[in-house]
Amino acid sequence: MPRRNLLLPVLLILALIFAACGGDTPATEAPEAAPESAEGAASQAEEPAVPGSKYQEAPQLAERVRAGTLPSVDERLPEEPWVVEIKDSIGKYGGKLSSVVADPTANLFEIANARAATFARRSPDMSTIVPFVVESWELSDDFTELIVHLRKGMKWSDGVPFTTEDVQFWYEDVLFNEELTPVIDDDLAPGDEPLKLVVDDETTFRFQFAVPYPTIVDILPSLDPWRPKHYLTQWHINYNDQAADLAKEESFDSWFDAFLFHADYEETQQDADLPVLGAWIFVNQDTQGNTLYERNPYFWGVDPEGNQLPYVDELEKLVVENREVLTAKALSGDATHHSWFLTLADFPLYKQSEETGDYTTRLHPDLRASEMGFAFNYTHQDEVLRELFNDVRWRQALSHAINREEINELRFAGLGVARNPIMHPGPGFWEDGIDLFYTEYNVDLANQLLDEIGLEYDSNGKFRLRPDGEPLALTMEVDAGRADLSEVGNLIKTYWGDVGVNMSVKGQDQQFYMQRMRANEHDIGVWAIGGSSEPYSRQNEPIRYRPPWHWSSTPLGGPLWRQWLDTDGAEGMEPPDIIKELWDVTVEWQAEPFGTDRYNELGSRILQINAENAWLIGTVGLVPRVSIISNKVRNHPTEDDILSIEYGMWTNHLIQQWWIDE
Repeated sequence: MPRRNLLLPVLLILALIFAACGGDTPATEAPEAAPESAEGAASQAEEPAVPGSKYQEAPQLAERVRAGTLPSVDERLPEEPWVVEIKDSIGKYGGKLSSVVADPTANLFEIANARAATFARRSPDMSTIVPFVVESWELSDDFTELIVHLRKGMKWSDGVPFTTEDVQFWYEDVLFNEELTPVIDDDLAPGDEPLKLVVDDETTFRFQFAVPYPTIVDILPSLDPWRPKHYLTQWHINYNDQAADLAKEESFDSWFDAFLFHADYEETQQDADLPVLGAWIFVNQDTQGNTLYERNPYFWGVDPEGNQLPYVDELEKLVVENREVLTAKALSGDATHHSWFLTLADFPLYKQSEETGDYTTRLHPDLRASEMGFAFNYTHQDEVLRELFNDVRWRQALSHAINREEINELRFAGLGVARNPIMHPGPGFWEDGIDLFYTEYNVDLANQLLDEIGLEYDSNGKFRLRPDGEPLALTMEVDAGRADLSEVGNLIKTYWGDVGVNMSVKGQDQQFYMQRMRANEHDIGVWAIGGSSEPYSRQNEPIRYRPPWHWSSTPLGGPLWRQWLDTDGAEGMEPPDIIKELWDVTVEWQAEPFGTDRYNELGSRILQINAENAWLIGTVGLVPRVSIISNKVRNHPTEDDILSIEYGMWTNHLIQQWWIDE
């Protein structure tokens, strides 16, 4: 990863930011706790509940063991636990990690990612994919079979064994149930044929593919092919012929609605009894959306000294009414760590409050392609706007009309790169300048292109008219809870006004806004453009390089094109030939083994098609990411560590081994 490239602007310009705080010398970072010796670590852990115990545990769990309400820690852990790589020091048990979100419907990566329990993860240096939930895997030489070994003796959070029965239940009764999974994801159907499952024994299973599928390893950090069979079958019609009646008693319309409710383990989880595998268990959520999680007594990870993880007792997601309150909470030190909702424009403010808030502000390398980007709705219900948006001259003009350098200075302290959202300069198929198409700020050229299209001015000479003679007025809807989107949107409103394009910016609740996009009711789809990097595109989907230039749940541009592509033309709107070609190229690229000549050829073609057509337009990218972390937290990432949505934000920084030094 181009870590040094991303850090360079930070090191060169950081002094200027500190000067903006008043010209004082930067405050010294709070000292980290010195690493504890093995002897010191043992003193922090509770005495083994059972004499001769191999492992130690949190005091609150040891009390439950002594009371006879919980098995011993040795019984709760698998034969071969996950031994966590400790960053700095063996920790102490206790305390709470918390963070704040300004929208109860939005993701809070600071908390959600700590609960992840996926097949695999990336190593802390992000360079390799390594086992996480599973103990190990082997991919056959012909890439058509993945052999997987679960951890023997591993258990769900309620103490029930986690075995291949849970994998088989997911495969047969969830993946292949059309009510629960109407469409099987392409990642699970290489060669347009769903993968096959073969179960060998309680801890060994095989995924078999119709075609060579080397990229299965790339998606393992996103994969969790299991569900707690012993719990969820009560709502599944295949196992309970009264499931529909049970659903009705619980006020659901159908058995599968009830099943999906009880099976939800994401941030929207409501069933506190659902067994999980992650380090923390959902406890409750109040009417404001504040959510509490507590440690999983059966979590399968330990530190090198045999202390069961996590160190921290609880996680808490705090919800506030807007970003201003969120900023105030962060500055006062009301929570332990923040990043996702912070903005670089407020970096001087964060630095000024470090002493009173008892935290340290840091800048981390980030691979995000654009802090704010957008796509026009290429399948707009209004035929006139649809035709206009599909004219590449329109997109070129509106891109040239944006003053990216000013946005960089005003919102990102000059630390970003004016660019369109075309990957970061890391892949082997990268070409210098591929991210600069139509990014020159050139009002004359923008006006020339709009004139060529035939967009005349109104009688007042202020705003342009549509090709049908009606006033041209667009609305840019944005997620009101996200940092920088509204602010950058309003700058763009001014720039576009200078070339006669009348555009208003409207902040929306995230879920309402996403619903409007899915209903094909928006003019312009706006988001922070993460997920464009090579590792993210391989692990998940090349979401920034084909319709709708985000996930289908958040279709920034052309949602009906994506419907057509997903249904082989049965639904939606047929896209132009260049979009069909782009789709085929991205599918082939994902299926090609990493690093081959063909892989690089396809990757180059993906970037070239997108750069030339500018379906997704960016502003400023490769901006260092801000974090605020309490000085009481230990084993957290430092300035040398990448903090980026491309690598799941906090996921690979192993929050399970963070601890609170009171």
